[in-house]
Amino acid sequence: MKKGLFSGKKIIAIFMTAGIAAGFLESAEVSYRIKAEAKVEDLSEASGCSFIVPAGFVMTADEGVFVNEHYPLESANITYKVSYLPKEKVLTNKEKADGVSATESDEELLYDNLTKDIYEEIQKENYVNLYGEDVDFGVDSFNENTIDGYPGYMIETHLTPTGSQTVYQKIFIILSRYKAFSIIYSRADDDDFEESFAESIDSIHVR
Repeated sequence: MKKGLFSGKKIIAIFMTAGIAAGFLESAEVSYRIKAEAKVEDLSEASGCSFIVPAGFVMTADEGVFVNEHYPLESANITYKVSYLPKEKVLTNKEKADGVSATESDEELLYDNLTKDIYEEIQKENYVNLYGEDVDFGVDSFNENTIDGYPGYMIETHLTPTGSQTVYQKIFIILSRYKAFSIIYSRADDDDFEESFAESIDSIHVR
């Protein structure tokens, strides 16, 4: 078994390639800023996040993506990414007078503003852009979550593209000072990996 630790960017989107669903983080036009009362400096710093990749899953050429060794016969996969929250910068007197934000950055990540409705809206738009049509997508559960004292979210979704089987995803977003970690477990309707995924989820740690 291996432990995953990779680097990446931002807001969650989903893509389908050769019948497999895999999650990745990418920059998006919609960026929700951290509310003033939920400052990143209030969070503890973390150097990294680790988890046990289930036996039989192998790393692909796509950084942070693990697929079953029998892919494409087995389409279950796991994706891990790291996003970087903005570090507060020191402003000059002129910048302060001009109202420049000390934390304004293209890497601002949705945090206190993230809700089930916002997440679902972003994902539906991503899928329409991807497939060119509406697809059956829904958020089955959306909960705040804490791992090793670090706050975040645990989200469960389903997606059924036209003419394809249903894909189920369990998404963990873990927040720390200046870094956010995302682990996405994806499986098709006929994949039998719930138990091995559950064991992997139990092994998630932030340090």
